[in-house]
Amino acid sequence: MILEGLTRCWPEKPPVFSGLNLTVEPGSLTCLLGPSGCGKSTLLRCAASLDTPEQGRILIDGAEVYSPSADRQLILQDDNQLLPWLNVADNIDFPRRMGAAGSEGADADFLLSLVGLPNAGSLYPVQLSGGMRQRAVLARALAANPRYLLLDEPFAALDAEIRSRLHRVLAEIRSGRDLTILLVTHDVGEALVLADRIVYMNAKGELSPPEKNPLGPERDSESPDFFREMIRMRRRYELLL
Repeated sequence: MILEGLTRCWPEKPPVFSGLNLTVEPGSLTCLLGPSGCGKSTLLRCAASLDTPEQGRILIDGAEVYSPSADRQLILQDDNQLLPWLNVADNIDFPRRMGAAGSEGADADFLLSLVGLPNAGSLYPVQLSGGMRQRAVLARALAANPRYLLLDEPFAALDAEIRSRLHRVLAEIRSGRDLTILLVTHDVGEALVLADRIVYMNAKGELSPPEKNPLGPERDSESPDFFREMIRMRRRYELLL
């Protein structure tokens, strides 16, 4: 996915971002790290074609895209994204019933097991904790068999234990799928645990060049290297404000 020359403005305000360029490498997890209000979520909505920039274009496989697609699944921080009148299994089956998943869409039981909710299919969203709802939302997104997951701080409101569990779930899902992920966060530790590449976005909506995760493929959150890099990245993050 290539975001090329994107400019997004609100009336009578400075641009959220202007002439923004970002390439999300196929099969990678790219983390967009920046302070609240810098334009990260707006960029993600543009990538999902749920918001329209005044200038620029979104390219996938060299072709410009203009409208939302089941190939690009957006997951928000809000855990109230499930349809409350459907049970969890029917929520997950919804993309396939609407024709979004095609013949390769996995069934709800498999996806619920994948995200660690093997016995939750008959429950309704109101019966789930916040962490369980987020896992169910992730399962529903995967039911569409997407090529791209666009994640807008989906774990930010969860406690540390549940967030760590969902990080592991996401890593396991990536290992068996041809999946490209763009994750928006302001959590430096989350970026170090999950990202292949890290892009910084400052308060003016400007992007740094993508950087490889300094920890490489081995990302032990208990290691001295992890804490050293987290301190370094936090110092850099403070300069973005």
